[in-house]
Amino acid sequence: MFTYQSPVTPAEVGPVLRELIDELVVGAAPIYVDVLPLDGAPVNECFLVVAEHVKKNGGSCRVGWALWEFPGLFVEAEFHAIWDDGNENFLDITPKSSPSAKVLFIEDPEKEFKNIQINNVRKPLNSDANLIEYLKTFTEMHELMNRGDRSGGFGEVTLSGDEAREYQNIVQRQASSFMQIARNFKKAGPYLPCPCGSGKKIKWCHKHEYLNS
Repeated sequence: MFTYQSPVTPAEVGPVLRELIDELVVGAAPIYVDVLPLDGAPVNECFLVVAEHVKKNGGSCRVGWALWEFPGLFVEAEFHAIWDDGNENFLDITPKSSPSAKVLFIEDPEKEFKNIQINNVRKPLNSDANLIEYLKTFTEMHELMNRGDRSGGFGEVTLSGDEAREYQNIVQRQASSFMQIARNFKKAGPYLPCPCGSGKKIKWCHKHEYLNS
């Protein structure tokens, strides 16, 4: 049977995800946006991809947050951009490292992209100390990789000396805590989000693929 090992598109907005949304944009109503990645575009570089597409094809860039769920463990918001064709027909055109059919998205009218990396916002779904430690390492990693003059940079970062040792310490703690929470990974169930990223529950999507494997 399929076991979740990474975040997927939520099939519903539960209490913790609703709390996260309201912390970002009070009262925002999430929408599902189809993912149609552009061939040859850089992976996960949504602001660059959308900006270039607007130049060539018109429309506009909508800035906000893509919402994700790691069933049983945490929910997450990723600062994100989608394309509006000019008639409020939205598409997520950025290739992803983990392909998904749709993203759950909220627009954030108070945010704009200023060439500074913004950390994902995460909320745990339980109080397991290993899970709290795991999520903490992502914040520490983001702060390290965007320290000082690196805050406005993109691409590969090379660390040395104390920072390299600090990085290795975070990586080791992250791996150790991940191994501990792995025992709590959810197995696919009919009312959990479909791993295909459709925004549907498995019962009404890929039931035969994920419940009988």
